[in-house]
Amino acid sequence: MTNSQMRRFGSTYSSSLSASREACNELSDFLLASEVECELASQVELCVVEMMNNAFIHAYHEREGLPIELNCEIDSSNPRTMQIAISDYGSTIPQQELDKKLVNTFVEPDPGDESTWNTSGRGFMIVASLMDSVALETDGNKNTFVLIKELVAVSDLECD
Repeated sequence: MTNSQMRRFGSTYSSSLSASREACNELSDFLLASEVECELASQVELCVVEMMNNAFIHAYHEREGLPIELNCEIDSSNPRTMQIAISDYGSTIPQQELDKKLVNTFVEPDPGDESTWNTSGRGFMIVASLMDSVALETDGNKNTFVLIKELVAVSDLECD
């Protein structure tokens, strides 16, 4: 594969709830320059926010200042695909628990039924529904969520 077929973005952020917004602002510029359709770019940003916030809250137990890496590669060969990797060095989710969260169905909260109020795992449901695949890779103390999405032809590059 030639370099002209592959576009890359990568940066490391200090863990905090605001880190995901900073990351998405930078990623948005990359996605626009890479001719990713605006609606898909918004969906990717939502997935990145969910995964980076999960790293801060669950992997790092809300400790600020720890590294969260965000990498994105867009392969322009056929089929055109995007791979997003979000890495942390904190606690990991057991694979069996992740698998369960990825196949859960959304339960609409019912004001009269407390059992429907739980928000745990909803981020994974959102990510699983928007991406073509979601996988967890671990290497020592490094946890990397790999999200893959097949891209469609660009129809309109002007984002509102």
